[in-house]
Amino acid sequence: MTEHESPLGVGIVGVGGIALSHMAALRAMTSAQLVAVCDVDAARATEVAHLQRCTGYGSLEELLADDEVEAVIVCTPNMTHEQLGVQVLRAGKHLLMEKPLALTSDGARTVAAEATARDLALAVGHSHRFSDQSLAIRELIDAGDIGTPRFVRIVMNGGWIWPGWQAWMLNPELSGGHSLHNGVHLVDLASWWMGEPATSVFSVGQHATSEALEIHDYLVMELGFASGGSAVCEISRGERPRSTGYLELTVVGTDGIAARTWDAEGVLAWTDAGLTAWSVTGSADRTFVRELEAFVAAARREADVVPPLSAAIHAVDIAVASEESLRAGRTIEIGAPA
Repeated sequence: MTEHESPLGVGIVGVGGIALSHMAALRAMTSAQLVAVCDVDAARATEVAHLQRCTGYGSLEELLADDEVEAVIVCTPNMTHEQLGVQVLRAGKHLLMEKPLALTSDGARTVAAEATARDLALAVGHSHRFSDQSLAIRELIDAGDIGTPRFVRIVMNGGWIWPGWQAWMLNPELSGGHSLHNGVHLVDLASWWMGEPATSVFSVGQHATSEALEIHDYLVMELGFASGGSAVCEISRGERPRSTGYLELTVVGTDGIAARTWDAEGVLAWTDAGLTAWSVTGSADRTFVRELEAFVAAARREADVVPPLSAAIHAVDIAVASEESLRAGRTIEIGAPA
């Protein structure tokens, strides 16, 4: 932000759990500020607006009519993303869409095409790209310290984080299934670290918490790449006790290995120069601030959108194919990204 440039005015649609992370990040920034929120629960929007010292609205139309709102963060359930995304962009506002971009590949491309046609910034909330650990691994890869990546393994396992049995996340018609709701984070990281799009996916899952679940709360996605490389992405929300958390990140290159297990260990790199360690954390303290700083830079035309739209669309393509693989019990080929 230049000395004379005012902060980017941001509105948030949907004031549920993930919106709180964005609000906290905005409070820590000088390049953007929260000016308005809206929610279908108008009373809740008013309450949050009072706490956040901004304007509260009961409808998206009211928020979009506010001239102080230059950009919008959509934090609503997955099945609303395509419709709301198009509506925000048609109002001439820059858009940060919480992941996934849409529930279908066609829907993702529709929202992206709207942003491109109107020359507006469209970012998708693949927040794991902005964590200390993910950036450190990408730095190792870019520096050539482990050679060309050939295999990626990502494990993000935890306990039950959803509010209850009536939660929309558990309805595959509303969330798209676990591949789209949480799995997109992992497949985006895998493709980013591999440096190429996935060409196939084979997925297996379990109803670990209960057979009554309509989604697979435990999910493993095996990705194939044109180079011959592969990735295994494992995510669970069925661990016990529910406070359980386990993280494992591994990238095997032609000249070395980068790995991380457990939060206290940091990132370790085994190369021909020996063992190197980075004392980076997996905390979200700076993750959302970095994500929003990148979004503001894109809206100000100072930098490209992160992740690139093609990558955000590809993450949806992989997740949709993963859900098809779960139903069909076979490997699903993925088309080239747009």
